[in-house]
Amino acid sequence: MALSMYHSATGAQSPHCIHAIGIGKTGAYMVEALLRTGEIEDMLEDPRARFTGLSIDIGDQDQHELKEYIGGFGQRLTARGIPTDRAQVRTVSLEVPEKKDLMTSLNRWREFLKMEYPRYYWNPNYEPWLPADLELPKAGESIPRAVSKAIYGHYYYGGDKPLERELDDFVASINATQLPSIVLVFFSMSGGTGSGIVVDLARHLSNVKLGRRIPVVGVAALPFSGDEEHAGGAAALFPTMNEIDCMLDDAKNQGVMAVWGDLYKNPFTGGFFALPQEHSWQRLGSYTKAGKPAVRDHLRKMVTRKFINDSFTRFVVQDYGRLLFKMLRPAGFTGAPHERNISGDRTWTVFDVAKYTHPGVEVLPGEPKSKWRDVMGKWIGYIPKFSGLRDGFKTDYIEAHTVAPRELWNDTLQKKLEATLGEYVLDGEDGTINTSVGEFFDELTAYSNIVIPGVAKSDFTAFFAARDAYDAIESWEEKLLMHSWILDLGVMLSEQSIRFDGMAGECIWGCACWVVVPHEAIRGDAPASKDLTEVQAQHIAMMTTTVVPTP
Repeated sequence: MALSMYHSATGAQSPHCIHAIGIGKTGAYMVEALLRTGEIEDMLEDPRARFTGLSIDIGDQDQHELKEYIGGFGQRLTARGIPTDRAQVRTVSLEVPEKKDLMTSLNRWREFLKMEYPRYYWNPNYEPWLPADLELPKAGESIPRAVSKAIYGHYYYGGDKPLERELDDFVASINATQLPSIVLVFFSMSGGTGSGIVVDLARHLSNVKLGRRIPVVGVAALPFSGDEEHAGGAAALFPTMNEIDCMLDDAKNQGVMAVWGDLYKNPFTGGFFALPQEHSWQRLGSYTKAGKPAVRDHLRKMVTRKFINDSFTRFVVQDYGRLLFKMLRPAGFTGAPHERNISGDRTWTVFDVAKYTHPGVEVLPGEPKSKWRDVMGKWIGYIPKFSGLRDGFKTDYIEAHTVAPRELWNDTLQKKLEATLGEYVLDGEDGTINTSVGEFFDELTAYSNIVIPGVAKSDFTAFFAARDAYDAIESWEEKLLMHSWILDLGVMLSEQSIRFDGMAGECIWGCACWVVVPHEAIRGDAPASKDLTEVQAQHIAMMTTTVVPTP
């Protein structure tokens, strides 16, 4: 790379190249949204820049729009005189293999891991984690996480390794970039395909292909109340959040690596964003009661997801990626000087898109500004209710980037926003709120992108709802299919180890597989750190004695 991300002498950031991998339907739509912003072309005006995009899904039913945008994107580059070879955007549609072929790959899984990681423990008790009598779903149907993991591995390790070749090409394109790069990995936390594949794909990307020199940022959409049930519904969210948390939380991650090695080191080197969708769903999902219910509900969900996708991707490409870089700094993920040195168990960052207006709902164009502002103020007040965070949550830093028509946003609304966000911020001088206001191209649209770092898994209200749904399931096989990350090691992370009292990770083969993580931490029963200041204080406690006083 020709430039560093951060110039320590001036404090200036160089322009960045944003690259993206999307997994599953949500991932495909997010990559499409990146192309739809129109700002990727602006980035590519710089002859040093490149854009690399990749969408991976099981079946191609959710990639048609992206493929159309890829074609139009190439035409837009040509129209602007930008060489099309500065962009590489591909889609990969995986077929569900024949059962015998998939089981052949699963039977060879130990060999694959041994070639990838020579220190891998050759477990003599290994068996495929998928039941032999399992009927595989068809592409387009809900696919459980454990099955998605197996399908990903079949195409990554088996045959002529088409998925490994795709990742190699993805990384080669990034390496050809002459500017600093940030890689975004998009998926849905509630789906079976994205959340089932990402745990291995992110590992291959960061820990094998890229090394740990380029920030890899996880971006996961959280479910909302209007979400359809799929891949186990709410229950599957419990093992998904546990597996991601055991990557992000340094102490838990060390516990997994203590048994299974460095290959399972946290792959999200640039941090992890969770995208709540409830606020926008509540605002956008109420716009009509007309038409057939199924069609109406489909439109509501589509509009909600598209708004979230567009808002996030429009944000991250602003100012050639510099805004994203600056946003990552307070959470400690950029390698810049004087950033946070550790976040402990508070390594999740919430990116909440809070929508305030929707034309024709509650207020009409042409009505007095006072009525518009009353409506906007009401929806600002809903932020705590719909952010997905528990009552009493506190952090040391929040930033909110508002976009609104210049004639609508005023000091009254700004003060209400800051007061509302203040509920989440530590009191006195220990808390900081950083805000900005910009103008949106649509004079009827106002919303805020609210960034909240320092979140623990147990701060999400969805976590405990998912735990209750998971506990209500009696079938061991059904629970197994909701897991993914370390199933290849024989471990169901969200279950309690029978042989090691109080530890997590029950072995699916009846042997002694486990992880050095207390089961109560997996359950969310172990108390989380009070807040980030407590995490920092504990981390530097020994060093505080070295502070030199001055007169």
